[in-house]
Amino acid sequence: MDTDDRYEIIDKEHGEGGFGKVSIQRDKILERLVAVKSLVLLNDEESRERFEREAKTLARMSHPNIPAIYDVRFSDESMRIYFECIEGETLRKTISSGVYPSMEEARKWFGQVASALDHAHSIGIVHRDVKPENIIISPDRMSAFLVDFGIALTADDVKRITASGYVIGTPGYMSPEQMKGHELDGRSDIYSLGITLYEALCGHLPQIGEYKNLSDGNESIPPSVDDIIKQCLTQDKQIRMQSAREFITSLRSVFRTDIPFSILLTDGRLHELHAALKSMSPEEFNGRPMGQKLLVIKRVKDLININDPQLFRPTAEMITLLLRLALYESKNEYESIVNSAFEWGFQKYYTSSWYGDEDIRNALIEASKNSQKSAHFTISTVLIEFIKQQNLEEKPGWYLHDLRLILMAILANPCCDVNAVELADLYEKVNSISHSATTG
Repeated sequence: MDTDDRYEIIDKEHGEGGFGKVSIQRDKILERLVAVKSLVLLNDEESRERFEREAKTLARMSHPNIPAIYDVRFSDESMRIYFECIEGETLRKTISSGVYPSMEEARKWFGQVASALDHAHSIGIVHRDVKPENIIISPDRMSAFLVDFGIALTADDVKRITASGYVIGTPGYMSPEQMKGHELDGRSDIYSLGITLYEALCGHLPQIGEYKNLSDGNESIPPSVDDIIKQCLTQDKQIRMQSAREFITSLRSVFRTDIPFSILLTDGRLHELHAALKSMSPEEFNGRPMGQKLLVIKRVKDLININDPQLFRPTAEMITLLLRLALYESKNEYESIVNSAFEWGFQKYYTSSWYGDEDIRNALIEASKNSQKSAHFTISTVLIEFIKQQNLEEKPGWYLHDLRLILMAILANPCCDVNAVELADLYEKVNSISHSATTG
């Protein structure tokens, strides 16, 4: 089968990468999507060399956070690279929408990107263009991929190109030595990685020479993250953070775990409190002194009332945690958490591209399954009132789907008794509207 016949174009203009346009195509033989980077040749020998170099560079690498190369096709008129199709959106798009990652997400994503860089550096390849546009975040926000090695260079490439004073990269992300056209190694990518991490956490680039601590304005960010970024941004590469492996090790240790819980409640930052609560079970939380439990709940209420966009993600995470941890607490306290959960899980517009929160909805489903009599009654009562206030016919499919899952979990719980008939009627109503929306 001819190569052109083998592939069906799905998205002709998916995007642009270093020195080429990217389309999404379907491999008819293997029945999978592939990303195809294409370059139309117009007697441009320099572009041809770069394109060939990218193909060879990708072929040398094998890492779970770097797209794998499947095939190449070169002709006199065009050049194509067929590589693994990575689903998701760029970190740039995530940042632009105002949906900043939580510290847990940032640690995961940038640990994965640093691991990809560590692999590239180990075989003598410098990416040279680490920036939000070249990091893809998976739809479930669990994985990050480093893409576009179109200007990645080996040591030999560096010597040849820099000898002529040629500088390539993206202003604002280039290391001082890269801007000067000097010889580069992996430490240049570390500089760009630090710039990108800073921007991902606050939405703008750091001011070089007058660094402003992220942790001063956002208590969900550990001061140790600022320390890591500053080490990456040191102008002198000899005293800069020396490797991607060092970056990974530092990022893994940003949370302190040796602080007594009573001290955390008074002197600890939000990220430290979150880490401590995450390790608890509902029984352990319930066993804490009443004052400590109430203080945790009040702190979360304060976060909800502040309604700060920079704290949307950590606030949603704390609501998710308390849905699980506070199952045995008093009706009044747990009811306030559940009310917030339905509001933030279904109703809240965080940004234009973030409506409702899936993690909170999943936590509501689990709480509905695992709750004992008091918490079960609280969830079911709040849910009944919540549904009565909504015009369900106007809601999107995911909204109805997750309401149905919560209703199923509540009805299946052995504690379901007092509100069972009304809940069953609501389940039937949601099902009916959902089916009508699907068939309509």
